[in-house]
Amino acid sequence: MESKADMKRHLILVTAKRIIHEQGITNLTLDAVAKKASISKGGLLYHYPSKEALMKGIAIAIFEDLENCMAKYAEKDPIEKGKWTRAMIEVTKDDLQHNAELNVAVMASSLLDEAVAESISNSYQTALTKLDNDGISPITASVIRLALDGLYYSQMLGVAPLNNTRQRAVLDQLIQMTRQGDI
Repeated sequence: MESKADMKRHLILVTAKRIIHEQGITNLTLDAVAKKASISKGGLLYHYPSKEALMKGIAIAIFEDLENCMAKYAEKDPIEKGKWTRAMIEVTKDDLQHNAELNVAVMASSLLDEAVAESISNSYQTALTKLDNDGISPITASVIRLALDGLYYSQMLGVAPLNNTRQRAVLDQLIQMTRQGDI
């Protein structure tokens, strides 16, 4: 069971991500988060004493969610070889269908603070290590990872994003790549 403090931190992070997603990073202020979360600014500052601390908290939470979701998908996958790579594809597919909240928050976080960017990089590297040791060619896993990153960035930046049909076809092709021999 979560403690009251854990529940409050969760509320703060969810609210901050929502503000970033709906209004952009420039509108993320501690006052805005406190107001939207219906908590006092002092209560917010108790858990996150600065905007940078809040952004780092967002980044950590996002990658914990990524790892947990990947683990759930991998656990359900009956085929051992490539299961972590397929899990990352499935997590990406889910997130892209929900406005790429994961990547928007990560990008916003990394732009603010070098320490946050480093934390994000270290967390992502943990996930990528699972792909490298997934039983498929590390090159194939890297190609898949870079394709997923490209899908995110094209959607997030509005640079020729794929329509839903093409996006699903690309994701399906990436899944197939995990089931083929070394490419």
